Amino acid sequence: MWKAAVLNEWRLRSRRVSTLVILLTVVAVSWLMVLDPRTGRATMVTGGQRIAYDSQALAFATGVMACMLFGLAGFYLARGRSQEDLRCGTAAVLAATPVTNVQLLGARWLGAFGFLMSLGTALMLTLWVLQLVRGEGPLRPVPYLQMLLLGLAPGMMMCASLAVLADAWAPLMRKRGDALYWVFWIAQLGFMPAMLSGGASGLSGWQVLDVQGLSVWVVALSRLMDVGSVSIGGAPFRAGLPVLHMPEGLWSRELVALRVGAMGVALLPLLPAVLLFHRYAPDRVKGAGAGRGRAVAVLQWLSRPVLAPMRWLFGQLLGLSARVPGLAGRLLADVSLVLLSQPVLALVMTACVAASVAVPTSALPRVMALALGAWGIAVADVSSRDWQSGTLGMASATAGGAPERGWRQAVAAFGLGVIVGAPALLRLSVEAPLRAAACLAGLLFFSAGAALLGRLTRGARTFLALYLFSLYLGLQRTGIAALDMLGVSGAATAGSVAAYAAAGGLGVLALAAMPRMARGISGISDVSRLIGTTPR
Repeated sequence: MWKAAVLNEWRLRSRRVSTLVILLTVVAVSWLMVLDPRTGRATMVTGGQRIAYDSQALAFATGVMACMLFGLAGFYLARGRSQEDLRCGTAAVLAATPVTNVQLLGARWLGAFGFLMSLGTALMLTLWVLQLVRGEGPLRPVPYLQMLLLGLAPGMMMCASLAVLADAWAPLMRKRGDALYWVFWIAQLGFMPAMLSGGASGLSGWQVLDVQGLSVWVVALSRLMDVGSVSIGGAPFRAGLPVLHMPEGLWSRELVALRVGAMGVALLPLLPAVLLFHRYAPDRVKGAGAGRGRAVAVLQWLSRPVLAPMRWLFGQLLGLSARVPGLAGRLLADVSLVLLSQPVLALVMTACVAASVAVPTSALPRVMALALGAWGIAVADVSSRDWQSGTLGMASATAGGAPERGWRQAVAAFGLGVIVGAPALLRLSVEAPLRAAACLAGLLFFSAGAALLGRLTRGARTFLALYLFSLYLGLQRTGIAALDMLGVSGAATAGSVAAYAAAGGLGVLALAAMPRMARGISGISDVSRLIGTTPR
């Protein structure tokens, strides 16, 4: 029975549309970051010299990038099982089964970890193709396998463990758990400079806490190649200098011991998960939405003087939308609903709008990034909330109906983004018009993506993970135009702006066509049933 539970957990996660979306994204980012040396930029550069694209170097570079994306998206892909059980009505059945908490959570952990490792294996196979297409030297599978088993596996184990904990403990089952994991992921990225502040002279036992392994790999590579710094992810190089080759011997005994220790650290969240597991008890599960806790109650009381006027203002906007005729009124209602449902994010966006007017030009990209981050979190469930709240049928029966609702949600998200970024866009349109155009194109692209992914996956976490990671890449100043989707780093070109604008427009058209396609498929099914029941 336990084996069947593990396989069931793996199958349930593997059949999601979000799985394919995340896998294609990881593959696309990995291929984009492996730059053609003829452009004057390379994936790994040290001292102005590029490192050859052999199996050792490509496995290392793509592993670092995949680690960062899987470290963020893996949690959102692995979690959500308890909410699905409650929504589908299987929670009571699972609670009554003769399976202990340890067995049930263990099966969920193994299913989640096996699912993430399946994605990692699929990525590794696509990287073998990349090696054959762009590589310099024969394909050697061993470095890729080492990176998968020792490089990516500990981080995936941590994602699975934290996902099980977030589903087992009621206070973390909803958006609170998503937000806290985002903070945890950022803290992990900040662990690397903290560990390297004293120089990259040697490995430290404290680095076992760096489960993702970024600081460990930087130190190990610096020691292996006897260099002070290495740029990974795209940097210019001097073509006149000789090409370096990454030597073998990266995985020393010390490094392997640290990664095995990190696997043990990654299992620690399972202990509180077992102790705090609600096992679908109604009083404990309802606490996820009803019980706020003293700290949260105090925070709400302190913020009431600020949030109360904003709620009143957004309520007036919602009332105004009922008096505005036609499509404009329905768009205003969608925007008002987003703001009313998430007043804290609305407060952050309002503060960013005010700051965009006053800050100097040099600080404008950072303010834009904060405003765009709040906007992305706010619109992540712009279309999925219809399924999550069970109001899809009622919403489809209103004016405009189902044919209009999909693309209207994307347009409403885009309109909210333009309002939030208006001061910054006006300033950039004078000083850097291409960056302003890139921001508008990116807003259109991500607005359509939020609505499309919400409809396809019936959840907000896939879009949220991809959007936050895209925003993070844009802040890294990689110099790759395709990764500057919102014009934050200034690397966007006219071609990339046009491409994202076209993709966003096609996404809106796809949203408009989806209801018609669904009706056509339904009609074909009805005809097939009639033909099948017609007497001969």
